Amino acid sequence: MVRRDLIFGAVAVALVVLYIWGASLLTPVVGPVASSPTPTRPAEQTGVPRVPGAIAFVLRGDVYLLRDGRYAPLTSEGRNSQPALTSDGSTLYFARREEIDGKRVVEGALVNARLAFSSIVRKPSSGGAEEIVLNGLRQRSANGQHLVSWYLGPAISADGRRLALFEDDGDGAADLELLTMPAPAAATGTPRATPRPTVAVLSQGADLADAAWSPDGRTVAVTSYNTDVPGILLWAADRPGTAQRVADLPQGEAYRPSYSADGKWLVYTLRRDGKNDVHAYELATKKDVALTDDGRSWGGVLSPDGAWLAFLRERSGTIDLYAMELADALAGGRPKDAVKLTRGEGIDGASRPSWSR
Repeated sequence: MVRRDLIFGAVAVALVVLYIWGASLLTPVVGPVASSPTPTRPAEQTGVPRVPGAIAFVLRGDVYLLRDGRYAPLTSEGRNSQPALTSDGSTLYFARREEIDGKRVVEGALVNARLAFSSIVRKPSSGGAEEIVLNGLRQRSANGQHLVSWYLGPAISADGRRLALFEDDGDGAADLELLTMPAPAAATGTPRATPRPTVAVLSQGADLADAAWSPDGRTVAVTSYNTDVPGILLWAADRPGTAQRVADLPQGEAYRPSYSADGKWLVYTLRRDGKNDVHAYELATKKDVALTDDGRSWGGVLSPDGAWLAFLRERSGTIDLYAMELADALAGGRPKDAVKLTRGEGIDGASRPSWSR
């Protein structure tokens, strides 16, 4: 995972610090964890430039939702990352870091340890009760040797039935898994137990991140860190172990893919010569289009109508959420000027935004 931690290394010192914090979410912690004061979080912000639909993003460890010219927090723990909205914008999925006192074997001895893990959480985007979809505390043990995993990077399919995510159980791998939600039970008036989701493991011993579903639900695009140069893999959702690398991208490190709503384009970030920019790749024609050229932009996602791009950009050591109208950029023209949607309050550079209706 070292390559993943260093991918933004040349952007700016502040960006490196924020990305290392995000990378800490990817590695289980053994030993005492020093506590630090929780930073002040901005309350609801109004007067933001209006864009269509809703955008979820992470600011100082909490998920915020931007809609109708305002953004407000949906969480408050300061331990949340990697938001994913359902296509209709009604439900939010995200990862939450947790800790528990336990024990680990270190140099043959059983010692006290502060064990860290992360769970996948679901809640209505309008606010309300949360539900743990997948608990990173997989099994409690009477002797303190709890079984924990890091569940990360949730991505929900267009039909809302399947969740792609990654599991790191501390062995250095981050494997792609698909969780299928049970179908809603028919109303019979008789109480019955809630069916458990089913989990299919697509990879074994891989080092993957940044899942994104194709609109038809057949493919999951991911970033692969299994080779010297990170790249994008397209996984067949119904065939474990079947993946194809996108081999026709420009030279550099390609990462963090996402699909356009019509499935024709992959938006991704290309890191080259220490610079990061957002690109779009047309799957049918293999045409590649650079959508930014400042060297400090990444994590792009298209709006549901394909007319806008949201992305993260660093300026003078500060990361903000931006959006811009594409106009005819995908056909060879230029996009309109980007507008800044946040106000320098500490965007998490390791969490890609999510855009829904």
